[in-house]
Amino acid sequence: MADNDITGIHHIGLVVRDMDIALTAFRRLGFRIGDPVYPGIPLVPGGDPVPVGAGNAHADFPRGFIELLAFAPEGRASLPAGANLVPLQVPDDQLTATRAVIEQTVKGLAARLDTAEGAHILVLTTRDADETATRLESNGIATSGARTAQRPITTADGVQLAAIKFLEVHGAEPGLVEEGRVGAAEDAPTALLDAQVGLDHPNGANGLRECIVCVDELRPAAERYERYLGVPPEYTNESTTFDLANGRVSLTTPAGLAARLPGERPHTVPGLSAYAITVADLAATEDYFRTQGIALHRSADGRPFIPAAAALGAAVVLQQTERRSD
Repeated sequence: MADNDITGIHHIGLVVRDMDIALTAFRRLGFRIGDPVYPGIPLVPGGDPVPVGAGNAHADFPRGFIELLAFAPEGRASLPAGANLVPLQVPDDQLTATRAVIEQTVKGLAARLDTAEGAHILVLTTRDADETATRLESNGIATSGARTAQRPITTADGVQLAAIKFLEVHGAEPGLVEEGRVGAAEDAPTALLDAQVGLDHPNGANGLRECIVCVDELRPAAERYERYLGVPPEYTNESTTFDLANGRVSLTTPAGLAARLPGERPHTVPGLSAYAITVADLAATEDYFRTQGIALHRSADGRPFIPAAAALGAAVVLQQTERRSD
């Protein structure tokens, strides 16, 4: 496992209908989330940039984040309060083509949002996006190939842009597999991640631990994810797990999800039905939710979780950060 290119979960993305409502809901759940950012390009050469594609906001952790993604409104005046419009640098003769590419990129996610609001994006952490792309292609998995992007990192000195590489796994529709968008991205440089600020979430959250994917049939889905992740699965009656160096991906059936998280039903099948986060002090986190009047449910193994109905379509399991023994 130490030599595997996929090391953990980079981020979980929730596609939401209304960014203001989503921000209010997640801030009430105790996540510190910055103002949303929307890309913008002009409609005509020389014009003012207008929102395009989708905007996002993050609940950041030392090594990962939860993303809230909402599609761009028509016109700058309709952006959510506090939103930032970031103009993209696009040559005049490429404006139309760039807009078409962006719209195609979000088309598949828009179709999933029509089905259900919730988690539709799973991005894994890779130590080397080129290496991961090569491995996947050699195993018959189509990808976008490794591409370069800039990830904003908030530090005490302001927002720094880190150049990283990422890729998307392609299914029947480019950019999407059966359960949504699955991809892999490199981490920003360690020194920059260690310099992050704004990680003090009132609920004590400090990392992503697991993504739970609900599928109709375990065996074919497990074979597919074994090729994605490069590690062998562990099977039980109603689930399959893939342990990574810094996280876990679990596959389960609707019956398995209900057994593990009583009262939960998947928003779509296949789909990303739940995820687990670590917290610094689980007792303090439970106290926080009590003071907020938010009822936590209990998993079959006794862990508290936020039901999907209160967390924009994907249940959030809470677990204590593993304490290191020196």
